[in-house]
Amino acid sequence: MSRVFPALVFSDILLLCAAAALGFLVDGDKLYPQHFGLAIFTIVLTILIHVVVFTYFSVTGRMMSQAVFIGKLDRTPLDRIKLHKWQAGRRVGMAVLSIVVVSAFGALSAREGSGHNWHLVAAFLVVAVNTWAFYGEYDLVVRQSELMTQVLSDYDAAKGQRPAVRPTT
Repeated sequence: MSRVFPALVFSDILLLCAAAALGFLVDGDKLYPQHFGLAIFTIVLTILIHVVVFTYFSVTGRMMSQAVFIGKLDRTPLDRIKLHKWQAGRRVGMAVLSIVVVSAFGALSAREGSGHNWHLVAAFLVVAVNTWAFYGEYDLVVRQSELMTQVLSDYDAAKGQRPAVRPTT
């Protein structure tokens, strides 16, 4: 996950910037269909990436919890697992909320012609908020994978399969 995530995020941030820049160029019906299509695609991709991140924390957290309980390991990693999931969830929530706001202002702007300036401001805020969210999510993904390596290594050692190997950082 930590290897694929930066490429996905970089592509998504570029698409977010392109949708915002294209929206800045919209004048009536000129370039509106292209902006709308790119924005919908980008919104779906952005939310999908955030869902994948949240799913990653849910699945790895559950897997490590099971390893701790089945292997009768030290329970201190469980608090960090919960903290990572909560922090990732908070970032995902903020990012999705920013997408909802920009979409609402975009719909208002397209339907009634008002809210255009707010839509532009919200578009650039979406880029900033999602960049912040992705940056933090990546850090959390790296920390979660290191924690997972530690817990599963301890689990293997407890089961007598191989000695525990701690990741070096």
